[in-house]
Amino acid sequence: MCADRKTEYAEDRNLKEETMLKDYEINKPILETERLIIRTLNEADVPDLKEWLGRDEIYTYWGRKASKNEKNPELLFIDARPWVKRKPSPDFDWGIVLKESNKVVGMIAVFDIQNARMGDIGYRINPDYWNRGITTEALKEVVKFVFENTEIERLNGRADVRNIASNKVLERCGFIKEGTIRQGKMVSVYCDYNIYGMLREDYAGLQGK
Repeated sequence: MCADRKTEYAEDRNLKEETMLKDYEINKPILETERLIIRTLNEADVPDLKEWLGRDEIYTYWGRKASKNEKNPELLFIDARPWVKRKPSPDFDWGIVLKESNKVVGMIAVFDIQNARMGDIGYRINPDYWNRGITTEALKEVVKFVFENTEIERLNGRADVRNIASNKVLERCGFIKEGTIRQGKMVSVYCDYNIYGMLREDYAGLQGK
């Protein structure tokens, strides 16, 4: 992308009403693509989540097995310690809803946001909907939201080297492979995994293609 186009992108962004991470701490945004609604999950989504969230194949390269809450998704919406006063979180945890059926077929998150500058990407999809481009479509929209509506400067992605599909999703969305960690700890297992990153300037460059 040429310097003029980068400048034009920055100026266009500055003309928009400025929003910051703190503006989304309470009310998380709803994102939309051609096929998808990306929104916060609620108790009404439990029947959809029960169909797939605890399935073993989702966690083959996840770094751990499904948790009790994932096997019993109704627990995700029960506060085990309601007496604890919690600060609003800057993180984003969305469900991926297929418009044609209004079913929750996946989840996508921007989590572990540090100093309002950097965050990690995570996603998982109902295996019945694998290989349909849903994850790529959702991730592209999330990346667009992050860099056009928050002050985050960098997004991180990780994928087990054996997880070909997840590596391809990150690459299709413009993430740059920055290296491979050999036998590093990924959640609770040790494996070889790839590190990916996207900076705000990388995203700006993609808009000029």
